[in-house]
Amino acid sequence: MSDNDREKVIKYMRLEILEDENNDSKDSVFDLRIDDSISIALNALYPYDITIEELPSGIRMRNWISRCATELYNSPKFKGYQSYSENGLSVTFLSSLVSPSLMSELIPPKAGVPK
Repeated sequence: MSDNDREKVIKYMRLEILEDENNDSKDSVFDLRIDDSISIALNALYPYDITIEELPSGIRMRNWISRCATELYNSPKFKGYQSYSENGLSVTFLSSLVSPSLMSELIPPKAGVPK
């Protein structure tokens, strides 16, 4: 991801989460979530080729990374649960880091052989 694309994703996250494009107080955390989103996309798109370290450029991929990074930031993902209830003690554990609808947007370009 180019520096220009990364800056656009960070601006998107500032607007979506902080509601202020100029508030850079969370940029270091946003940058970590962007890296997580890139790793998730690489693992989904190229599951059998770990040598690929760059995603295809373009507005669709940048948009997906923006939405994924925002979802990762807003969810209780690293706590290992999706939802929690008090009195009835109902805990739903995550099956993946991001929602299935977001993951379904990533389709591997071709079948591959493990390397």
